[in-house]
Amino acid sequence: MIRHIMLSSRFLDALLRGEKRSTIRPGALKVAEEVYIHSRGVIAAAAKVERVVYKRVRDLTDEDARMDGFGSLEELLAELKRRYRRLGPDSIVTVVVFGEVRPLNEPEETAYGGMRPEQIARLALKRLRLSRRERELLEAVAKYKSIRRAAAALFGDPQERRAIRETLKRAARELRRGGLAEEAGGAEEAEGASEGRRKGRERPPR
Repeated sequence: MIRHIMLSSRFLDALLRGEKRSTIRPGALKVAEEVYIHSRGVIAAAAKVERVVYKRVRDLTDEDARMDGFGSLEELLAELKRRYRRLGPDSIVTVVVFGEVRPLNEPEETAYGGMRPEQIARLALKRLRLSRRERELLEAVAKYKSIRRAAAALFGDPQERRAIRETLKRAARELRRGGLAEEAGGAEEAEGASEGRRKGRERPPR
């Protein structure tokens, strides 16, 4: 079930102004009744989902393009081809039509129960049994301390954050279920204290 949607920053303003009323994603996706729009490193908005339509690429229309904020069907198809290289005329896409859109501008970590992504990644790498792919994604988050930078390093595009976000959400759930999430705060406090001691030692003599 899709509850979080990544949106390029160049389309965000159009969405908030009501000029962009939909988004098109590859595959036949199940979408929640309300979704959170992520852009520019924050949860930028919450949007009610008015309807979800499944189509083949060849059946998309000029109206679909206008709803998605494009001037023509040709512009829409060019953007889809640029972003999703494997998409062909027979590929199925999901057209998500938004109703009310409410601006939020909240930090992305609120989606993870208040823990920062790098906190979840470090704790999950120590405490959870992970697949090779999950470990690769979380190691990148722990290294770069940013979902956007991790996506850029792994996929060459900071907008391709879906796989990382889904892995972080699963890890956060498992950590909370096992009563391990509280360790993140304690570890952060310990790191802060350690940093303070290092700074204290490095303070120049008066």
